[in-house]
Amino acid sequence: MRQELARLSKNTLIYGVGGLVNRFIAFLFLPVFTAYLSPADYGISAILGLVTFIATSVFSLGLGAGIGPCYFEGNQQEQKDTTIWTAFALLMLSAACVVAGGLLFARQLSILAFGTPDHAFLMQLTVAMAALNILAIPLTLRLQFEEQASTFVRLTIGSSLASIALCLLLVVILGRGVRGLVEAGLIGQAVGLLLLLFLTVPSLAFRLSRSVAAELLRLSLPLVPGFAFVFILQHGNKYILQWMRGLDEVGIYSIGFNIGFVMNLFVSAFQTAWYPYFMSFLNRQEEARRLFGRIFTYYVLGSGALTLVFFVLARPVVALMTPPAFHEAYKVVGLSASAQLLIGVFGLLLPGIYFAREVKYLSVIQGMAAAISVGLSIVMIRAAGMLGAAMALALGMLILAGLQHLWSRYRRYLDVQFEWPRLRRFAVIFVLYTLATLWDPGWPPLGLVLFLGILTCLLPVWLYVLLSPAERDAVRAVCLVWASSLPHRRSSRA
Repeated sequence: MRQELARLSKNTLIYGVGGLVNRFIAFLFLPVFTAYLSPADYGISAILGLVTFIATSVFSLGLGAGIGPCYFEGNQQEQKDTTIWTAFALLMLSAACVVAGGLLFARQLSILAFGTPDHAFLMQLTVAMAALNILAIPLTLRLQFEEQASTFVRLTIGSSLASIALCLLLVVILGRGVRGLVEAGLIGQAVGLLLLLFLTVPSLAFRLSRSVAAELLRLSLPLVPGFAFVFILQHGNKYILQWMRGLDEVGIYSIGFNIGFVMNLFVSAFQTAWYPYFMSFLNRQEEARRLFGRIFTYYVLGSGALTLVFFVLARPVVALMTPPAFHEAYKVVGLSASAQLLIGVFGLLLPGIYFAREVKYLSVIQGMAAAISVGLSIVMIRAAGMLGAAMALALGMLILAGLQHLWSRYRRYLDVQFEWPRLRRFAVIFVLYTLATLWDPGWPPLGLVLFLGILTCLLPVWLYVLLSPAERDAVRAVCLVWASSLPHRRSSRA
């Protein structure tokens, strides 16, 4: 078990470090961009981001999830090459339709999204960005399937640096506002796609297959509604918030959402490593039952503790990094991070439905969760504005994970041995921390900092208490090894 956990942890760490560098770069420049962009500008950017998400989800044809089974079938290089090139050809046709639709209907899309045709050009740029996202999907998956984590990380960091540099040029120096922000994103995406082509095409023999295309579409198209439902779960409340409270509040919400979305670095890194990892147990399902349960526990404890750090640090970080107009965004940060945590929980519950080749039911589960989430968003936003939107976001993801677990039990998929007693105790700690950090006692800044500091210091204590005796021994052994190496490090430096 230790070797399997080490393999998963290694790839997760590499993807996580790369994502952390990308997010840190963007976070570092947050004070600069919030000084040059208004809450309304951030609101426009957030709505355009939703358009990108929708277009990518629908016109990627579900291939992001459907390529894997075809790619690994028979584990033959010819099949792998054929799968990637055939998927790329299908997505070229789909991306062309996206661009054509954006050029022809940009005015109508702007009216639909904003109630005005004034942002038609931004809509055209956004749709073009979505087309580039779509084309990158099979090439990105190729790197992930071959476990070329380091190459993937270098690629994403290079693309991120290009986008940030362009943002500084277009937004700060040339003063192009939200238009410059979108233009920088489009150029950065184009640079990323070119780098992907340069890294992957030389190692792929060009092959196309009608039968592979048919199989890809058969596996993938039923998943398209599911991607739309995931969009509703993750981002639909922004549109409802715009409708009820206006673009200014959407902009403030988006700042808090984006800071909390940093949690997605860990979750995305884990999920990127998790998919090929759990598929390798397709013919070892009995071995997976206990192992997957232990991985689930470690994920919830580790990522749950990290999420609580977002709750604790939200208020001082937002106050430090943004002007006063954005300070209320702290209420959103922890709940946004919680939503990302729960997306990872949902991903951990997927091996059984993949092993049974019944992924078509995912759209049903996601649709039910999305419908409940919309209802929650309307009620909670009307009552509490952006805080209600953030609460509905987190609850929607919790409902999604709960429905997936109930469906897996109903269909009697892989019987994972979950460690429920530990998980329930941690859930109690999580809820108490959430309430404590969202509570506004009206204390002076020093008192608030002391209170948050105490919560932070207690967090590792609670985690240690939740460990088993064997796990505590392992932690103590690691700490002793690390402590004993300190004198050696100091002497080597001297």
